[in-house]
Amino acid sequence: MTMTSNLEQTPVLPDDILVDGFITQTFNPGDTNTYFTLLLRPGTPNFLHFYEIQYWLGAWYIRYNPHFMRPLSPGTPIQNGWVRLDFRASTTPGTVLPQVRWFPENPADFRRFVIDAVLQFPIFFVNQTGVVGFHLEDILQGSEQDLARDLQNGNGQAPLGGRTTTHIRINWPGYPTWRRQIPTQDETHAHNPITLTRFMRHVGTSVNNFLRLCEANNHVPNTPWIIGQHHGGITRRQVRVIGAVHVSAGSWQPIIQLTEYVIWTHT
Repeated sequence: MTMTSNLEQTPVLPDDILVDGFITQTFNPGDTNTYFTLLLRPGTPNFLHFYEIQYWLGAWYIRYNPHFMRPLSPGTPIQNGWVRLDFRASTTPGTVLPQVRWFPENPADFRRFVIDAVLQFPIFFVNQTGVVGFHLEDILQGSEQDLARDLQNGNGQAPLGGRTTTHIRINWPGYPTWRRQIPTQDETHAHNPITLTRFMRHVGTSVNNFLRLCEANNHVPNTPWIIGQHHGGITRRQVRVIGAVHVSAGSWQPIIQLTEYVIWTHT
């Protein structure tokens, strides 16, 4: 079944998640299909065959297809209800930054942290009006109390997989892979998991640190994604942080959208 809102001129199909989803716009369709296979564990790359997917008001939701469900290796659990898998990228203006999906290069680490790991569902930062993503400057300058008020479920625990620390990894095209370690527990005696607001702040701070590092570098890569105002490139004022993808047991990769459109071609 395909759902549409009154504002949509044409139906959005379940398969369109591999065309217009934020994750697809970040990683490309083929690699996104690989990622969904690792996340959902259907035992085959044709994950759409084993799950029901519906589109509703700008997002795709997924649940087990009871006619084809397989009790295979334990992936991220899905209960009887619908779980949000991705948002439609074209609902907000601007080009999504393309990135290579990060994963451990060592085969043993890849098996341990990706194949044998339970990946968490993507996290999206949605404000109270339903708009997906926050401007980077708002994340950096807003108080945690104000951000928690503006972010849906801002005071809820961020589902980060139960580790004490994790890494934020950025594969900005034309620049070396970059990472930053962050805590996933708060400073209380109980060491509770951090809130979704705190996680958004960590992701935003990581993106900002990366941009500042690249702006200070005199090397100007041959890429349409050049960073730094003095290079005539992208600045933090043009960056929106949409969410983050759990690419390995200890790593999250931000989904980044620009406030403008950039003409480019997937390679």
